[in-house]
Amino acid sequence: MERRTRPTPSSGQSRRGRPRRPRVSSSARRPSPLLACRIRVPLPDGPWIQRFSRAHPDVHIEVLNRLDLGRDRTLTEVRLRSPEATPWEEEIRTLPGVLHVDPLGPPGPVTLLRVVHRTSAFVPIFRRYQLMRRFPFPVEAGVATWVVVGPEIKVRRLLDAMRSKAPDLTVESVRHDSAQGREILTPRQEELFRRAMAEGYFEVPRRVTLTALAARLGMAVSSLSEALAIIEKKLLEERRVLS
Repeated sequence: MERRTRPTPSSGQSRRGRPRRPRVSSSARRPSPLLACRIRVPLPDGPWIQRFSRAHPDVHIEVLNRLDLGRDRTLTEVRLRSPEATPWEEEIRTLPGVLHVDPLGPPGPVTLLRVVHRTSAFVPIFRRYQLMRRFPFPVEAGVATWVVVGPEIKVRRLLDAMRSKAPDLTVESVRHDSAQGREILTPRQEELFRRAMAEGYFEVPRRVTLTALAARLGMAVSSLSEALAIIEKKLLEERRVLS
């Protein structure tokens, strides 16, 4: 008797003739872990903010926001804190790549400016990997400190690409952010922490006393002491959770 054989199902069908569902690996189902990375980037020669910050290392610069205007132009809002009231916009207008400067108030120890300038060489890299820097961020003596949060694989590729523009880039801290980018500090606490860091309050030995720092920030010593204690407690608790 002739034995009948069943046709072998094709790779796209089950034995019952139904289309097979493609198998998805566990790595494809899981999104890339979220990485929070703090980096110090020595800015290359050329950008106006690099030249200005190198010429005035005593001026504390914060980049508050930026807007891509297209055609290789960017609008950047900056806050300058200096020991004396100085009309910085006059000097900034003369720097290479600067197209327009709008002061947002009279000159003083704290100056707000909007600067239209040629787009930085780093911007196309951030576009390529669809990542952003956290604002505000400081720039001091030609060095920017950025916090980047995003999928781990994208952040690591971004760092590799950025080293072609800034070989001396250093990674200050890296952590996996299981809370999907939640902030440890409030915006005000983050600002106080960065200012205290910039003034040397956390250095050993300290470059500035609590009293002097409070005077520079326009705060009562007791209020600043309490605020810094809360900030330190939050950061220590976060470190304990991550370790």
